[in-house]
Amino acid sequence: MSEDLNKIAGQARSSWVLSYGDTITLLITFFIMMITVRAGQINKIHNWVNERLDEATSEVQEVMDASKIKEISIKRNSKGVQITLNDPRLFEVASAQPRQSHTYQLDAVSAAIRDLQIFHLEDTPHAGFLKELEVSGLQWLVEIRIEGHTDNMPLTRNALYRDNWELSAARAQSIMIQLQDRTGLAPSIFAIGGFGEFQPIGDNNTQAGREVNRRVEIYIGASLIKVL
Repeated sequence: MSEDLNKIAGQARSSWVLSYGDTITLLITFFIMMITVRAGQINKIHNWVNERLDEATSEVQEVMDASKIKEISIKRNSKGVQITLNDPRLFEVASAQPRQSHTYQLDAVSAAIRDLQIFHLEDTPHAGFLKELEVSGLQWLVEIRIEGHTDNMPLTRNALYRDNWELSAARAQSIMIQLQDRTGLAPSIFAIGGFGEFQPIGDNNTQAGREVNRRVEIYIGASLIKVL
């Protein structure tokens, strides 16, 4: 009799262990499925944002090609759409104000970015998807960031700015104001950065290298942020 009871109890314990194991397996499977679904959604959104930036790059390039201004170059990189003002004579020496004779370059850049679809998605075929994202608590954010760079030549003692850091930031701010005035885009989407001589792309020991280092880079970036 005792043996029969022990056998029944053993079978009950085995059944419980099997049930518990099945439950854990189902839960793990469920969470893996949820993670996979979420990862798929994130990838879809990430790809969608990148596609919009690719489109913006093509739109900017089209306008720049029509303007035939050689001192402006366009790239697409991890920061978004990069528009570089390469003309070393855009500014007077140690000055943050662009030369009047060169402001046509800013007119061209403003014309290129003012009507980009990326700023007006509600008026495009993407409006429906954008609405879905908003319902999910995601907000479409586009930013224009202007970054100033200089060569490594020290400023004179009577210069308006303390050093190349200050000068590069002042130049970025000057270009930002000019672009905002010309495009009429919201001031809240603009930001600046000054890097002085510390991110050279050319050899500062040569005249040609110093010229390419004196530049302003404009980045158009986009992202979806969670609304709190």
